[in-house]
Parts: sequence; structure tokens; C-alpha cells
Amino acid sequence: MRSITWHRVLPVAVTACIVAGIAPAANLIIPPLLPPQLPPPVIVDPASQLLITDLRVVEDPLRTDPRNGDRAAWSFKHLVEAMAGSGDPAEFTRRWLESWTRDQVVNGRVVPARPAIREKVLGPWLAASGGVRLDLNRAPFKLLAIVNRMDLRQHDGGAVTTAGEGRFVFGVLGPDGRPLPPLPGTPVSGGFVVILEYELVAHDMSQLGEWSRLWYELGRRPLGGPEYLASLEALTRRFTDRGRAPGKANGNALNQLRTNEISLAFPWELREFVIDGRSGQLVPDPVANTPDTIQLNGTPAFASLVNDNERALLDDTFEFPSALLGGASLSGPFLPMMFPDFRARTFVRRDLPGGVLDIPWSAAGVRSNEARHALALNTCGGCHRAETGTGFLQIGFPAVTQLPRSLGAPAALSGFLTGITVPDPVRPTTLREFDDLERRREDFADLVRSFGVSFSGPGPLQAPHRVRFVH
Repeated sequence: MRSITWHRVLPVAVTACIVAGIAPAANLIIPPLLPPQLPPPVIVDPASQLLITDLRVVEDPLRTDPRNGDRAAWSFKHLVEAMAGSGDPAEFTRRWLESWTRDQVVNGRVVPARPAIREKVLGPWLAASGGVRLDLNRAPFKLLAIVNRMDLRQHDGGAVTTAGEGRFVFGVLGPDGRPLPPLPGTPVSGGFVVILEYELVAHDMSQLGEWSRLWYELGRRPLGGPEYLASLEALTRRFTDRGRAPGKANGNALNQLRTNEISLAFPWELREFVIDGRSGQLVPDPVANTPDTIQLNGTPAFASLVNDNERALLDDTFEFPSALLGGASLSGPFLPMMFPDFRARTFVRRDLPGGVLDIPWSAAGVRSNEARHALALNTCGGCHRAETGTGFLQIGFPAVTQLPRSLGAPAALSGFLTGITVPDPVRPTTLREFDDLERRREDFADLVRSFGVSFSGPGPLQAPHRVRFVH
């Protein structure tokens, strides 16, 4: 038994002597034992693999200029042409924007019109296009970021539902080619962003591993260099080009299109759109995990919602009742007149300059503030406002731009993404820390480790992964 053990660890020449009963020569050079070889470390760089805002990417002259036709893979024109399927992409886009000009009924609730879309976006774009149809080469959308959201993947055992999402974040420009401004008094550099959120289609572990490999290997190439740009283009085309999701509307992988703006009306509002399977058009859809603010916040019904689901909220198994989902998410600031029974509401109110109020999700009678926070954080309005200390935009225009020529600097990122400590809006003595990019980095690194950096391993077969947030 001992000789077998030696044979495992000693150099071949020495082992042969011992087996033959011969003493090794005195001048025999014995090489040092090599340490066991460790797997290469998993290094995840958020700037090149998770949230890409580098100007060499988002202002790449080939891939972002719509005049380059199909080669402009990251232009709004190219993306909407694929989104429209066999339909007219200019008409597809016009009908989407016109949805703001009239009241919409979404999930049984009226979402009031914001007709300023015609004056501030649709009208100027149409005029610049010659007044008849929208020229997509003149689309007033400026690319701000390309985002890897594989943290939104879902799998259990060997069964994979989705590999998560890939996203494009655009800022909306005014007729002067500069960020469409917010309403006066709002402290942000641009007042309107549009996010295209695509599914990374995967049905098994091998497909999940392939998406992981493609995003991870971006980090092995110099950010913004020719190889990086080509690799990122090839990756994004896998979820943006025509026919990438045959089972979905128009064969397009879009999960939803989200908007976040305070350029059209007050207060700040987030909307959600999906491609309708029958008409093939973008239509308003209920906002994920977000109830109707005016109807529910500050009411006994909100307190009951939190109290009745306290355990599920605290252990992250809460499923939001679809009947309560709102057609839009209002994130404030609010005016008292927006609530028909303002004096009867028991939400927390904080005075802001100009006679407006900051109103977090809250109500008298809520037993657990932790459960309240868990629900509020996962709403669009809560995540973009009081719960995270965010001034509306998680990704937005830089504070100072050089537009219309260039952004001049990468997109501005919120503290929620980059790291911040904020007081709880209901109990200010409770401090909460957020660093969502770090959370995403750790999650993606764990995913890559489960496959191994050669991506030949079985993947996270025994680790169910399901998310319920909408960040």
C-alpha cells in the first residue's frame, strides 16, 4: 500500500528505483513536487460584462449610426425594425408613441393621457422627417447602455425557463438633439428614458452555459477595442435580430419595453409595453409588481396586503396579485390633489420644495416595516424613489453632455447601482445599503464558477434560481 502511495507522489525515476530495491543515486536530481493546479479565477468586470456605458461602445460610429443600415446593430432603427416583424416599423413606432395621446385602460384601470408626447417627441420627429411618415434614421433616441441581466434567469435542477435578459437603454432627445428636459424644478439632466428588455432564450443548461460564456468572454477582450465590439455585436444579435424567438409575438425576443419620464406631465411616471400577439403592435401592459399608487397607497387595503403576506414578503416567496397591478407606476413627487381622498390617507408624507410631497409606499396599521420595504422595493416607483434614495433614473444622461455631438461622458448611474446608504423612508433610523452592481457581479461570478471557465461543467443543476424583483 505504501509503495502505491509513493508512486502517486514521487518522480518516476525515484519510484522505479524503490520498486526495484535499488537506492537512488546520490547525484540524482529530484525535481520539486508541483502543487495541485487550481482552476483559473473567475474575474467579472461590471463595466465590460454587466453594464456597458463606455463611449467607445455606445457611440461606436458603425453600430449606432442608423444610416449604416443593417450594420447599425445597436441603433434604435435596427432594433425596432426587427421588433415590428413583418409590419411597417415606422408605423409600428408611430402607433406606440400615439398611445400616450389618449387615455388607456390597462388591467381595468384608466391610465390618463399625456398628450405632450405629440408636442415634444412625435411632432418634431415627424416634421424633421418631412411631415408624412417617421424617418427612423432621425429617431430621437440616444443609446446610453447595454446591460447583461442574467441575474434574472430562472432554473430549477436541470430545467431552465430563461437565461435572463439583455437590455438596451436609450435616452430621448429633444428637437435640438439634446436630452429632452424634465419639467421645471426636477433635478435630472434628462427627463425621458426608454428601456428595451429582451429575453435571453434558453431551455436547458447547455444554452444557459452558452449565454454565460458569451457575456463572460467579453472580459477577455480590451473594452471598446475591435474584437470586443465585434463580440458584443454578435452576442446582442442573438437576442435582438429577427426571428430569434419564434414562439413570441413577431418572432422577437422582447419581453417588455419600459419608459420612465417626467418630460410629458407631472408626476414622474413609468409605463410598460409588450408586443401584442394578435395585432403585432406595442400595447400598454400592467407594470410588473406594482399596484395602482393612487388607488392603494395609504389605505387600509395596502396595510392588509402587507400584513396578510408578511411571511411571504420576508422570505421572498410573495407573488404579487395580478388583479392589483397598475397600468402605470407613479413615483412622485405628488400633489395632494392627485388623491381624491387625500386627508383620509395614512401614508408617510415628506414636504419637498414647491409644495409637492414625497410619499413612499406606507399606511397606518402595517405590522412589519421590513415586509413593507420588501414590497415597496420591488415596485417600479419604490425602486426609483424613496426606498433606494434614487432621483428617478437608475441609468440616465450624464450631468453635463456635449450633445448633440456626443454624450461626452458615460451615462450617470444611481447610487442604488454603484453603492449607497439611505435611511428607510418610514423609519429613518433604519439605514439600508444598496450596491446592486456588486450583487449582480457576485451572482454572475457564481454562475460562471458553476460551469467552470471552460464552460464544460454541468452548471448550477442543484441550485434553483428564481427572482421576483423587477429592477
